Amino acid sequence: MKKLIYSLLFGTSALLMASCMEVDNFDAPDCHFYGKIIDSTTGEGIVSDRGDCHIRIWEVSYKVNPGSQDLVVKEDGTFNNTKLFAGTYDMVPEGSWWPADTIRMGIGNKTSQNFEVTPYLKVFDFKTELVGTTLTMSCRLDAPKTEGLPQITEIRPFLSLNNFCGASNCIGYYNTNTFKINVMKTWDKIEKAEDGKSLTYTVEVPVKRGYIYFARMGARVKDKFEKYNYTEIVKIEVPNE
Repeated sequence: MKKLIYSLLFGTSALLMASCMEVDNFDAPDCHFYGKIIDSTTGEGIVSDRGDCHIRIWEVSYKVNPGSQDLVVKEDGTFNNTKLFAGTYDMVPEGSWWPADTIRMGIGNKTSQNFEVTPYLKVFDFKTELVGTTLTMSCRLDAPKTEGLPQITEIRPFLSLNNFCGASNCIGYYNTNTFKINVMKTWDKIEKAEDGKSLTYTVEVPVKRGYIYFARMGARVKDKFEKYNYTEIVKIEVPNE
């Protein structure tokens, strides 16, 4: 009887091991999908920071209610993914802009698609002035679309020690309420200049001698994502003396 039990246990174990060793016969994802998120106000790639926006996709050819995945978008608005399965996808760009339409398209061996979006805010007229170890940063705001624009919550300075600069790539010391400009107003309540755009917002931040900084400013609205619209990035060199 013991021999029979041992034989059955051995046979079961062998079957389990054999099933675990079966070769996966699914081909690895190898489709190439690339493109750019374009700012409708400039015709150029959207100005962003790494991690601030993405392309959300659902592979609808796989199942009726698929889960989503996000494709990384670079700072210049480009995206490039080489590990997707061939199939039909729903997709939408998500970030600091007016909600975009979801589109459905097929992705094959090599597929390109651009998305045009309208940012909530344009953060422009960015200026910096270094006096000793005090860096003054200023900017203005414009709204490509004003009707229905969510409340503008804040404007912040961002400083980094490399040329990647923004909410997810900055020196934490500056990304605090100490240097935040609280706005908390709808566009119609914003004080404006004669050109219909905002007055200048200014903030002063301390910097260290001998350091090289990369700086920009960003503003955001109270929407689902609460991501920033940005200025360009400028390089700030602080003399040793």
